[in-house]
Amino acid sequence: MRFSQAQVTDLVLRDGRAVGVATAAPESGGGAGETFDADLVVDAMGRNSPLEDWLVRHGWDKAPVDSMRVDLGYATAAFHRGDELGSTVIAHSSPGPASGYQPTLTEPGALAAVEGGRWSVVLAGYADHRPGPDREEFLRRMRRCVAPIRTVADTSEMIGDVRTYRFVESRRRVHSRLSRFPGGLVVVGDALASVNPVYGQGLTLSALTANALGAHLRSAPSPQGPAWDYFRLAEAVVDGAWQLSTAADLAQPHVTGPYPRGYRVQKWVADKLTEASVLDPVVNERYMGVVNMQLPPKALTDVRLLVRAARVLISG
Repeated sequence: MRFSQAQVTDLVLRDGRAVGVATAAPESGGGAGETFDADLVVDAMGRNSPLEDWLVRHGWDKAPVDSMRVDLGYATAAFHRGDELGSTVIAHSSPGPASGYQPTLTEPGALAAVEGGRWSVVLAGYADHRPGPDREEFLRRMRRCVAPIRTVADTSEMIGDVRTYRFVESRRRVHSRLSRFPGGLVVVGDALASVNPVYGQGLTLSALTANALGAHLRSAPSPQGPAWDYFRLAEAVVDGAWQLSTAADLAQPHVTGPYPRGYRVQKWVADKLTEASVLDPVVNERYMGVVNMQLPPKALTDVRLLVRAARVLISG
């Protein structure tokens, strides 16, 4: 087995399939770039992957893209970690139906215990409420989160600077809508789909598409034709994450669609399930199973679950 680190600059295509990649010349000036032969080329170059441009260069079509502009900003900071939270290792703060999912009652954010005796804290906001790099502003917003995050703001020392990030839109490429695609080529991770990071689905989604690729390869597919079976498997996984994230994003007033059919009813039911999940452990287990992508979204449509949630809300 050989591991190489190089900048890939193009696909090598022959007889309708990808058979390798071309790379740039090394920065050390050691000659021309190298061409690597491959039985399978995997695009894992992230949401800004140049693969689509390379395909067009070789006479292929770009995959259709679904997108939703969310205009998210988030900021991170590290804090010294002591025993201020006891055994707590993670906490999550999020606006809910009571505030129309707006940060009027609770700021969206999270903290996690990480290596080096530190807390890693992230705060998020949309449009004009995006967090900036100011340390004092960051601490003020932490104090509008749930109790564990407020405690860290009040008792722990910040390490280093506040770092800010921008996420403009969720995006997915739907290869199964194409009529032709090179064999020997697949796309995984953010290059396939990149959804709002505030829901924490990115790593799970990448792992599940990798699992779909493993299942596809174990099925002994034809080495010549396009990997349609893989794309159908992967897109089924992506569709679940897409439904969850875009439905939640549409609750933001600045997000203007596209709205799926029946959105108002779906949102009403989702709001009621969210309320019930705070009150009942059974509803919460199913609800979090879907949020964490352990279960598909249709798991929340189970009649017994809906009846239980209704009883919980009626009984208060």
